[in-house]
Amino acid sequence: MRLPALALALLALVQAARADEAAYRACLGKAGANETALSRCGDEWATRAEAAMGAAFKSALGDMPGEAAKKALAEEQAAWAAFRDKSCLMFSSGDFPRDVGAVSFAVCRAGVIEARAKYLKNLTDN
Repeated sequence: MRLPALALALLALVQAARADEAAYRACLGKAGANETALSRCGDEWATRAEAAMGAAFKSALGDMPGEAAKKALAEEQAAWAAFRDKSCLMFSSGDFPRDVGAVSFAVCRAGVIEARAKYLKNLTDN
């Protein structure tokens, strides 16, 4: 019984990721070569990913069997947030062309956040 539910949940995550990617690509199409607009597109994608990850964290935290597990998950989340904030910074180093860096940073950062959301969602589904 759990296997179909897990498959449905994973399908929903894949569809949400595709929708975010499609929204991002549409935004990029409108942005053209405008670096500020390109960055805004990435920021919007990361914001959507962050909201999904926050909901998955809240759900996973609620599924923890006791206070020790909740505390451990909260500490893990704080450590992950520190990692998230350091992730993908090579694209902002100035070594990449500015438009390439802006697009690559957004794709990388959204991917990091979406991976965490998937991990947290799997904690709830097990």
